[in-house]
Amino acid sequence: MITHPYMMAHLAYTKSTSPIHRGVFLSRNVLGRGIKPPPIAVSPLAPDLHPDLTTRQRVALQTSPSACVTCHNTINPLGFALEHFDAIGRYRDQEKGKPIDSTGDYLNKSGSTVRFDGADQLGEFLGTAEEPQLAIVMQLFHHTNKQPILAYGLNVPEELRKLYVADGYDMRKLMARSAAVAALGTKKPVETNKSPAVAVRTENDRR
Repeated sequence: MITHPYMMAHLAYTKSTSPIHRGVFLSRNVLGRGIKPPPIAVSPLAPDLHPDLTTRQRVALQTSPSACVTCHNTINPLGFALEHFDAIGRYRDQEKGKPIDSTGDYLNKSGSTVRFDGADQLGEFLGTAEEPQLAIVMQLFHHTNKQPILAYGLNVPEELRKLYVADGYDMRKLMARSAAVAALGTKKPVETNKSPAVAVRTENDRR
């Protein structure tokens, strides 16, 4: 998904990639991190001003001021991992005659650093780490119920995440469990061998 040509083209400029746009998308929508808008509007450095720099080098130069690094230490490495894919999603090994550097790292919420090189290793991390799982749970809950998940209990996101993993990452079961939590107003997701939808009907019958 993260290297689909439509995705790569959407998160790029007409003639060049945009590690910042790609990194912001992954940070906010896949990892669930809050990224504040920049304090001031900043135009990207024009490639013509630094014709010898790769996109990665140009972005690193522009975001090197101290006012930028707080957020861009998270954003940039995620976007750099996708630099093998150009502005329309074509794979490439070089840019301006220089080898593509797709290495990056990510400081997760537990305080450990995850290192990756390229989209495959980034995708492996995103497919197995707890942060993306929790982000999926919270976003799907809001999409399904139009309510913030924390309104139903501080433990609900983590409980739903564990059930989502135990269910083999079944999105339909996650949606059903999310609907059951909202319908019952419970602070603990339904845990039963029956489907969540059946559990809702059973509880309603009892009422």
